[in-house]
Amino acid sequence: MKNPIIAAAVAGSILTSGSVYAQSFDGSFSKRLYIGIGAGQSNVEPNTELVDGLGLADDTDTAAQFTLGFDFSRRLTAELHYADLGTAVLTDGDGIEYRVGALSGLFYLWNGFGASDFLDFDGLDRRAGLSLYGRLGASRVENESVGDVQFERVDDVQLVAGLGLEFSLGSGLGVRAEFINFDKDANYSGLTVLYRFGSGPQRGTEASPPIEQDELPTLPEPSFLPAPPPLPTVDSLPQPATVVGDGDNDGITDELDRCLDTPPGTKVDATGCGLFSGTLEGVNFLPGSDTLTAGSRQTLDDAIQTLRDFPAIRISVNAHTDSAGSEAANRLLSRNRALTVVRYLTAQGIPVDRLEARAFGESRPIADNSTQVGRLLNRRVEFVVLP
Repeated sequence: MKNPIIAAAVAGSILTSGSVYAQSFDGSFSKRLYIGIGAGQSNVEPNTELVDGLGLADDTDTAAQFTLGFDFSRRLTAELHYADLGTAVLTDGDGIEYRVGALSGLFYLWNGFGASDFLDFDGLDRRAGLSLYGRLGASRVENESVGDVQFERVDDVQLVAGLGLEFSLGSGLGVRAEFINFDKDANYSGLTVLYRFGSGPQRGTEASPPIEQDELPTLPEPSFLPAPPPLPTVDSLPQPATVVGDGDNDGITDELDRCLDTPPGTKVDATGCGLFSGTLEGVNFLPGSDTLTAGSRQTLDDAIQTLRDFPAIRISVNAHTDSAGSEAANRLLSRNRALTVVRYLTAQGIPVDRLEARAFGESRPIADNSTQVGRLLNRRVEFVVLP
């Protein structure tokens, strides 16, 4: 077996984007450049049938490859790679070296994060989690003789086909296990370490005109946070008429009321339940960041519609974290998360003077931070109606 030969190359590629897949996810996918380096085993089998008394002594060798790629859409990627597949050793002691340059397209067939409740984002958009992909393209094989062997190269350009599994983190690091057939007599199987440049898509925030800093509400410093807001009053709104069979006097009969013990003065919806009376279920962020997850958009869009239906109410957006990390870091994280939600609401047309953003960090847990479930409950965003 030969010693491994380290492969290296520098190249660029342009490939027509598969926009048909990107159109339905407009605004949620980011094109990214990536590099990779890999090693594995090659199988190289030059045809020796026409030479009497000559055969293959060893058709496997250590191989290495360098990869440069670009994610064009959530399913399609273009990739340029160069591989040193090692040497096929002949029975007379001579050999033939194989080096390959290839341009191929990768089609991502499946991703394991698509239906995750805790990792609430699309894995194909972020190239995160475990993915299955196929490869198709063209390669050019270069050969050199080792010793006195003479050979004839036929059909320099060959079809490339392959299949692989990729596991990537949203941060950009990833690893692949793949099989690539470069030529009818040359193939490769091995592992590749990848790094994608850029932060990737930030799901949950749609493209909108930038909001000037002075248009955003000013947050109080974490150490001087105000006391929890009092129960909302509706002095400026019409008081609900007393309805027969309305035990909590919220204007909704007990027969239709889903919340029979609504506190006095609480503004209610058509079901008799208070508007924004606590945790807004479904508003989540990527771990350790202020980036909204994919599912958060729908939840916030529903809240926006309610705010449009009740234009007189004002709300406080209260952000909380669990106790993982330092207290100061959690105050800052909750501040940034509160502002992210406020920016999303104002970008959708909710006036900024109807909103207040408040950051509580880890100071007000509602569950035990020593358990995973408790920490999940403590990472929350609350909408509270202001008086």
